[in-house]
Amino acid sequence: MSITIYRNKVQGLEKDIANIEKDIGKEQEKIRKASETIQRTKNMTTIKSNQKNLITAQKKIGDLKGKKANKVKLLNQALNQLRKSEDRENKKNQATELKHTKAITSELKKQQKLSEDISNNPISINFEILPEKINVLFLASNPSDQNSLRLDQEIRLIQEKIRASKHRDSINLQARWAVRSSDLLQEINEVQPHIIHFSGHGSQDHDIVLETTEGNTSLLSKEFVTQLMKTMSDSIRLVIFNNCFSSGQAESVTKHIECAIGMNEAIYDDAAREFAAQFYSAIGFGKSVQNAFEQGKLALNLAGIDGDEIPELYTQEGINPDDLILVKPKL
Repeated sequence: MSITIYRNKVQGLEKDIANIEKDIGKEQEKIRKASETIQRTKNMTTIKSNQKNLITAQKKIGDLKGKKANKVKLLNQALNQLRKSEDRENKKNQATELKHTKAITSELKKQQKLSEDISNNPISINFEILPEKINVLFLASNPSDQNSLRLDQEIRLIQEKIRASKHRDSINLQARWAVRSSDLLQEINEVQPHIIHFSGHGSQDHDIVLETTEGNTSLLSKEFVTQLMKTMSDSIRLVIFNNCFSSGQAESVTKHIECAIGMNEAIYDDAAREFAAQFYSAIGFGKSVQNAFEQGKLALNLAGIDGDEIPELYTQEGINPDDLILVKPKL
């Protein structure tokens, strides 16, 4: 049982004991009054009546004391269980905190090494070939027959992070909701995205969960996603699959796209939001895809959210994500 259950049990028993003590007090008051009446009167009927009341009250007190003793025994057991549960929880929290600290230290070391590598091997970027503004196409699907996701919170956090970034005017974020398979070609042709961001559910068979016209689940297979990227790859440089079990899709599309990010298992809603928001923040500050990816994972550790090992970055052969910068800095 949880600590809360044990605490509630202790509080309930303490309340029961207090009520029993109150009832004992009432019976003792009855005994006092009966005794006083017996001493004051010579009427035998009154004496017998109060003697009967006195005996009844004494019997009730005996029964109540028995109940109280039983409740005290149960209370002591519950207090012992609560202490053990609190000890286990404290040990668990200490282990989690230690794991969290180690993870942060590890990620900070990676960031430091990355910075040193960049310093020792300066990246030569031809900013002239970068577009003045990159287009991000956010494709959200949350069918009514699936568990509800707060995709609105995800894009809100992403928008906030982009607005707070240095090169915010260089990122054009456009969202499409309740996306169906038949929408994809139209939306990509219309937006001409440099980044495509799929947000929603994924299946263990590496399918993307989209919607039917009725709002129910429609699956888009890894093969169809790969073919879609091959056909529409003119402007697309990065695809983010912020769905569960999407690493297979991400790896597959890098046959035709420079970079892709996918999730190697199920990922919680809050972890997906936090990772994505920090990723776009770093992109908005002119960081490389590799650095933005590392920052997204580090953000999970700093927020104390599990799942930093779930996002995976894949690249096309010959592409170094450290060299891949999407936003053109304003000089």
